[in-house]
Amino acid sequence: MNNIQSYSYLAAEDESLIRKNLIKKITSLNLPLKLAGEAANGLEAIELTEASCPDLIITDIRMPQCDGIELAGYLKKNHPGVKIIIISGYDDFSYAQSAIRYGVVDYLLKPVTVENLFESLQKLLITMKSETDVLESYCTDHDRLSQESICRLMEKYLQENYKQEVFFQEISEKLGFTTEYLGKIFKKRTGETPSKYLTRLRINEAKRLLLHNPDMEIQKIGELSGYRDSAYFSRVFKSCVGIQPSEYRSGGHLLNTHSQ
Repeated sequence: MNNIQSYSYLAAEDESLIRKNLIKKITSLNLPLKLAGEAANGLEAIELTEASCPDLIITDIRMPQCDGIELAGYLKKNHPGVKIIIISGYDDFSYAQSAIRYGVVDYLLKPVTVENLFESLQKLLITMKSETDVLESYCTDHDRLSQESICRLMEKYLQENYKQEVFFQEISEKLGFTTEYLGKIFKKRTGETPSKYLTRLRINEAKRLLLHNPDMEIQKIGELSGYRDSAYFSRVFKSCVGIQPSEYRSGGHLLNTHSQ
């Protein structure tokens, strides 16, 4: 039991009794979750996040100073690895769902029952454990790693995870080196930065999907290639290939062959 991975969470809710009750319910579930702190508003949650770096934040949608949606937006921009569960009243549910662009993993309606809380947290813990296992599989004694071995590990990780969100900070922490050092030796050994290599993997996959799936929407192809934002996908694709994804699909790649 001592080997069970535990995760930390913050509870953000402006009503103290509701917040305490939520924490009490989570504790009663005996899940591998430990309380890292509690906040009465979004600003407090941000401060606690900067101080304690939790794995998960469970937040009410309606809070003074900085609400749950604003908190989710901040986390997406500054701490994309932090999971977010939003709690909302029935009238706020559609509003809460709009936060999907910020990577919110679940929405719970008030009053939150122990059953719904358990189901949501159980699913999330399975996902988080899976993500941890993926990173752990690339870990070893970094003092014994050669630069070549480090580059191979990074290449392997990116090859197997380019379709997902990739956080280089997490990779560097697991390998035991700074992102700057990893970027430097990766470029020295491969001739390109890790981010450029990741982009190349994604764009190559996008090319394959565009040519072999003529009826698939461009946005879906972007998602399957690792780009959730379709506009950003199109910009990156054109920057790399010289033409838009739609042009590439319609035969533009043939005209571009000699310029590649």
